[in-house]
Amino acid sequence: MIWVWTIWAIGLTVSTFTCTWLVKRYRDTLGYPVLVAIYVAYIISSNILASRISIFNILAPLIVSGGTVVFPFVAQIIDMINEIYGKKMAYNAIFLAFLSNVLVSMFIFMLSTVPPAPWILELDEVWKYFMLQTPRVVVASYTAFLVAELLDATVFAEIKKRVYRREVGVKSIVKSVLLRSAGSDVINMIVDSLVFFPIAFAFTVPWEVVWNMVLYGTYAKILLSLLDTPWFMMFRFLTRNVRREF
Repeated sequence: MIWVWTIWAIGLTVSTFTCTWLVKRYRDTLGYPVLVAIYVAYIISSNILASRISIFNILAPLIVSGGTVVFPFVAQIIDMINEIYGKKMAYNAIFLAFLSNVLVSMFIFMLSTVPPAPWILELDEVWKYFMLQTPRVVVASYTAFLVAELLDATVFAEIKKRVYRREVGVKSIVKSVLLRSAGSDVINMIVDSLVFFPIAFAFTVPWEVVWNMVLYGTYAKILLSLLDTPWFMMFRFLTRNVRREF
């Protein structure tokens, strides 16, 4: 398990410094499109890894999907886009990621209708089990993504607009960054779970099970999103001289 969190921390560090370098050097050219490309890659990775259910020790042993561990990367990168390029461009990134998700799902479904090669026939059902989702889960996933991400971007932008001009020292910057990054991420994670699990599983399992899914999924996502806050704070300090849009 130590390797998981080591790679997780290294990944956030690489992501933070790469995005910092991009917006400092190529703010008005490559910066935005490359950040969006990274955001889309994280989103698609999260969805692909969602089928891998694992036991993670997040202060307590929890059974969560692999996508949950990647979600802090998603939250961090959309906050970076919002921080530098503003709410409108964050919305554009979210819709581009949504479209990419839909296209990937279409391609997977298209490939699933083609007969497999004879030598992998026995593995085809396993592949379909992990790669194909029921229509209901797909609708739940897309709905939760759009609602949670758009709400996250809106809350982040509103807080930034109200507090950014008061960030005149290290102490005020830390407080403001915690408020807009951690605050918007927590709302994102709560809404994502509240929307996804009931739509995906209501009336197929007892409601007690559904609410347990909401509770444990929210707990894991919130904890991980709070753990990645220092990396966003680092991004804020390293890009303090970069022009912002609101």
